[in-house]
Amino acid sequence: MKVLRLTVLAALAVLAPLAVAAQLPETGSAADAPAPVMAVWVEQKIHFPYMAFTAYYSCDGLKTKVTSILEAIGARPGFKVTARGCLNPRRGAEEMPGLDIVVAMPRAATPEVLAQLARDASQRELAAKAAGKSAPAAEATAEFPARTRRIDFRDSPTGLVQPGDCELVEQLRDWVFVPLGAKVVVNRMGCVPHTLNNGIIVLSIEVLEPVPRT
Repeated sequence: MKVLRLTVLAALAVLAPLAVAAQLPETGSAADAPAPVMAVWVEQKIHFPYMAFTAYYSCDGLKTKVTSILEAIGARPGFKVTARGCLNPRRGAEEMPGLDIVVAMPRAATPEVLAQLARDASQRELAAKAAGKSAPAAEATAEFPARTRRIDFRDSPTGLVQPGDCELVEQLRDWVFVPLGAKVVVNRMGCVPHTLNNGIIVLSIEVLEPVPRT
């Protein structure tokens, strides 16, 4: 069997956000969403090791694609995505690129979540004192009303995700979306190594988003 190898070049990735703006994943109607809940921003550090079988990305291409997807699911502005494992000096396709992601998403303000935020803040303060440094500025933990938002990922030749992104979306589901608190409500991914078909990305998740101020 001839292996299908798709190379996503950095030069193309730079242009991707221009086409993505009007082609974000479909979202559910706010009218059908449950009543708002109180939420807080929860920041997490995630190492995402992408393993390619069909689509190969440059480090810049992978970073740009994942950045666009995080924006689409409602990550708090200012998140950071840093590429790792970049061995190709000419910015070509990488065998096993990875990303270090520092990103925050809304989470329901349950007693457990609030307690964990308090513990994390205390640990940061103790670490700063032990290092003889001033304590870092406290992260805003004010509660805010949030509502459920559904995001449907479907592949399209000109959309945010194309058929060649199937493995990427599948791995983001497990390594990024779920750890960030997303609920998977539809999971019919049809990724087959070394094979490219249309209609193979069928994934729907639910996340919380801040209720717009009126």
